[in-house]
Amino acid sequence: MSSFKLVMIAILSVFLISCDNDENIIFDNSVNIEFSIPPIDLNGIQANFAENISYGEFTENVFDIFLPVSDTPTTLVIYIHGGGFVSCAKEYVYSTQKDGLWDFPEEIRTFLSNNIAYATINYRLFEAEENVGVIKPLTDCKRCLQYIRSISDQLNIDKEKIVLSGNSAGAGTSLWLAFNDDMADISNTDPVLKESTRALGVAVRETQATYDLERWETDVFIDYNFSLEDTVNLYPSVAQRINSFYGITDFDFFYSPEIVSYRNDVDMLDLMSSDDPEIWVNNTLRDVVPPTTIELLNHHPYHARELKEQADFIGIPNVAYYVTYSDPSGEDFVSFLIRKLGE
Repeated sequence: MSSFKLVMIAILSVFLISCDNDENIIFDNSVNIEFSIPPIDLNGIQANFAENISYGEFTENVFDIFLPVSDTPTTLVIYIHGGGFVSCAKEYVYSTQKDGLWDFPEEIRTFLSNNIAYATINYRLFEAEENVGVIKPLTDCKRCLQYIRSISDQLNIDKEKIVLSGNSAGAGTSLWLAFNDDMADISNTDPVLKESTRALGVAVRETQATYDLERWETDVFIDYNFSLEDTVNLYPSVAQRINSFYGITDFDFFYSPEIVSYRNDVDMLDLMSSDDPEIWVNNTLRDVVPPTTIELLNHHPYHARELKEQADFIGIPNVAYYVTYSDPSGEDFVSFLIRKLGE
């Protein structure tokens, strides 16, 4: 398809409240989208593609989107990439992953064929000496969801029909968004932040159950003789990862009142309530063994088990797979998201 430009009008200058500090930062919400050649073969599917659309003040605040050619507003899947908040990017979905187990290009084509738009987003990663923590990428992704809603008319998207998805860190981020009460700030001077953060459903792969890491000891890995403090003492890289999560310089701050409050704000298990959307979760790529590596700590099947058990307790419908359990429905990732968007 030849390149052409679609100019969309939004408010030119508004104030964005940075999650890093209390200062007002000017962000220009005007939109200028240029369609380009898609990064994957669409196999004849009629859809437009735009890349690096800015949704916030920071360089990393960009997303790509595939838009079906449609006479009526389409629904939307948002995908959030993983990488432990230290690596990877939105382009992760433009090729197959996990030795072909995750065929992202085919998933995107399936969504587009069902008149479903697809967005993949970037967010700020942890810095070498992170002083903000996980709330930084989480709130970036929150803003991206709200920004897409704020220009939904121009994108021809039904903003009431959005689902969230992701892998690893992006999976945890999706759950944080899904389980929070609506974070729309109707009194904010930025129209973007007035938009809802609620979703119709959430599908995650190789996720973490919570970002209150103490609950990995008390809940997720309860079957094992697992001690967070012992793990920190044995593996310096784990200590650094935990410090980055909360923007602290020493693990001794982990139990301070301020960090306990921080941990509560990012505890997806505790944020769950019965009015939250249905979840689909799959943690089947690792064996059920003691969590002695970073990969096992972050992606252990028992993260999915804990999410299912909490969802069952709260009363949230769920479809779960985690090595020792397989949902009787057999519903896969794509089918789940299409079902939720059709409800």
